[in-house]
Amino acid sequence: MHTPEDSLLGREVAYPQHYDPSLLFPIPRAQARAEIGVDDAAPPFAGHDRWHAYELSWLDRGGKPVVATATLSVPASSPHLIESKSLKLYLNSLNGGQRFASPEAVRTTIATPDAAATAKNS
Repeated sequence: MHTPEDSLLGREVAYPQHYDPSLLFPIPRAQARAEIGVDDAAPPFAGHDRWHAYELSWLDRGGKPVVATATLSVPASSPHLIESKSLKLYLNSLNGGQRFASPEAVRTTIATPDAAATAKNS
């Protein structure tokens, strides 16, 4: 099981040298919800986790750095939340030599289910 104690939070780590979706560290919501008496199958609330990436960057097709901001939204109904340091490292891995044809290609890469699946299986 993934718990915050198992994550990289509070530990010194090297910045990633290549794009790596396995850096994402999912934390199951169910256990914490059970501890406070919330039925994970039917929570009495709706909402989302909102992440603001104020320093998102990547390389364009020609290798030129591109800088932008991003807002990421994860529904509260999702089975996992993503540990914050792992998200920061994952987003920083976009700088790791992989080149992107457009900002839309970056959006697609960040939002791809393959990234979440990789994290869940690691």
